[in-house]
Amino acid sequence: MKAKEPIKKVCEFCGREFEAYTQTARYCSHECNCKAYRAIKRKEVISLSASMASKTKRERAKVDLSRQDYISISEAATLMGVSRWTIYRNVVRGIIPAKRLSQRTTLIRKKDIEALFDEVEPYEVLTTGERKPIDEWYTIDEVTEKYGLLRHRIRKIINAENVPTKKAGTRTLIAKSRMDAYFKKRGFDYTLSNLADWITTSEVMEIYGMTEQAVRVFVSRYSIPKKRLNGKLYYSKQHIDKLKNKES
Repeated sequence: MKAKEPIKKVCEFCGREFEAYTQTARYCSHECNCKAYRAIKRKEVISLSASMASKTKRERAKVDLSRQDYISISEAATLMGVSRWTIYRNVVRGIIPAKRLSQRTTLIRKKDIEALFDEVEPYEVLTTGERKPIDEWYTIDEVTEKYGLLRHRIRKIINAENVPTKKAGTRTLIAKSRMDAYFKKRGFDYTLSNLADWITTSEVMEIYGMTEQAVRVFVSRYSIPKKRLNGKLYYSKQHIDKLKNKES
């Protein structure tokens, strides 16, 4: 549609500003239009040539491999048209025989790959199976007590990791195995949950004669184990005592 008033635009080819009378105008002149068209076609030809060259290279590699008796894992992957990791997993499982010659060199006999298909068993349809039912659950309060995190942080972890939950009345229950697995991956030390003496910030200030700011710096610098219970933050007295004894 032709505009009633000229529209100011920037030419997509030369970058100059021009006045257009249609919404779809992209170039300032017929010359820029032709040059842009040739540039687009040139890119298409280059892309097609690169694709054909890559295909030819793969085919040439397969021809070269046909003359070799021993091939690497990468070459075996090229020959079979699968990923390197597929070959590697089957080597580890003992399905494909291989010989490690050095830390970086593993060779496979090509005839061993061909022998895989000498005796082919009936194709097996793999079943995913049923998930085991979850029978152990945490409440949010139990998670905050064990791992020393605020409730909103627990909810973020549940959402980010898709941890299964269910409702029991007004309470939200969290799958125990999945939550424990999450913290185990992040190096949580389960022995800390068995520490006997836990003290609050105010108790640390009173026992050791420290200011609140000094307590915060101290527990952060030495990564003192902590936990949260009923909204209060507690620190391991055992760890603080050990460090304070060293200082004295």
